[in-house]
Amino acid sequence: MKNLPTIIAVAYFVIVMLPTALLMAFIPFLLIADMNVVRASGFAGPDPSAYLLLISLPMGLSMLIPPFRRMYYRLPWAYAFLKIFSVNIVILVLAVSILNFGYQVQDNARHTIFFILMILAIIVGRALMCLYFRWKNVEHIGGAKR
Repeated sequence: MKNLPTIIAVAYFVIVMLPTALLMAFIPFLLIADMNVVRASGFAGPDPSAYLLLISLPMGLSMLIPPFRRMYYRLPWAYAFLKIFSVNIVILVLAVSILNFGYQVQDNARHTIFFILMILAIIVGRALMCLYFRWKNVEHIGGAKR
């Protein structure tokens, strides 16, 4: 019974967090593919905000539940990886949403304007992300090792 939280935490990491981390590495490519589909078809695509729920729920649970948080002590790179990739996914989801909004109306001038706005959103978002992480370094989750 004493090792039950550790066993559950390891199972959560293997069953939930490992696939989530792998998915987080591929979601930017999926979002860029969505951008290409919208541009090629000329029609707005599906709402990409489901990606945020897909990554936020497992990551939030891993931060809230203390036995699950142990993985960040055992794998110090995991917290930085998940934090940087989640911010990157938020930026790309916002960019795809801007592009989708522009393509809701069939007007070439509007399409061009919203494509430029999407590019600007990515550039500004990445610049703000760089400034934020320069100001507040992504480090180990903190506290004493367990």
